[in-house]
Amino acid sequence: MYSLLLVAVGGGLGAVGRYMIANLVRNLSSSSFPKATLIVNSLGSLLLGILFGCEVGKTTLLLIGVGFCGAFTTFSTFNWETIKLWNEGNLKAGIYFIAGYIFSILSGLGGYFLGVLLL
Repeated sequence: MYSLLLVAVGGGLGAVGRYMIANLVRNLSSSSFPKATLIVNSLGSLLLGILFGCEVGKTTLLLIGVGFCGAFTTFSTFNWETIKLWNEGNLKAGIYFIAGYIFSILSGLGGYFLGVLLL
């Protein structure tokens, strides 16, 4: 039961964090390109990489890794935005798709190595 509570609290904070960053990015940018999702997915991957690099305990991994990062990052929104760009006949769909994966993977790797250094 304690594990579920950790995931729920982390998930609530992650969802609120994603919402706040998405709104901030939309308010600061006039472009229709979905930058907010790229940003949150990259930040979430960075944080998750740091957690694994630091070899955090189960409690921290449940709260921040599973809960916060799980709710903060958004694979479904990323896919929907890619499909939306594609259906609009927008060539940016390919750029967005590739950038989303590359940024997230590189952020995760960078976070892992940063976490190892912090350990």
